[in-house]
Amino acid sequence: MTQQEYAPPQPTAEHKKLLEATGTWNVDCTFYVDPSQPPMKTKGKETVKPFGEFWTTSTFEADLGGMPFQGTCTIGYEPHNKRWVSTWFDVCSPSLFYMTGNFDKSGKTLTMKGHGLNCATGKDSECRTVDKWTSPDDHTVEMFATMPDGKEAKLFTNVYKRKR
Repeated sequence: MTQQEYAPPQPTAEHKKLLEATGTWNVDCTFYVDPSQPPMKTKGKETVKPFGEFWTTSTFEADLGGMPFQGTCTIGYEPHNKRWVSTWFDVCSPSLFYMTGNFDKSGKTLTMKGHGLNCATGKDSECRTVDKWTSPDDHTVEMFATMPDGKEAKLFTNVYKRKR
């Protein structure tokens, strides 16, 4: 194939939708660390930036009980597989989370499934996120992990509001 014959991929509607999430988000965080204790609540901030026309990268920052927390997410859409893909890594874990999924028919809820380190067990486990968009400026992300007994446990609920 010559350079003149190469036609670079073009962004799809999904890629355009992805880029709508760029910006800075204030986040109300609720972490469910210990079922015998009340959830831990804190404030966070996530900054989402475009990485070309097909991807975004984001940096999430929060204070977890006096400990600074930072994580990075990549997300994009693979048109050839017709699926969304995402990675996550943070300063508290040596494990990379890799997830895939799709939006529901309404186009407002993105559910992704994958694997990553379960901090409660110290082992790789299945995980699931549900990202519900209520407006272009508001969405809520919940994360669940499968425990050794096979039951899912909610790890956190993060409520996002676009910073203006």
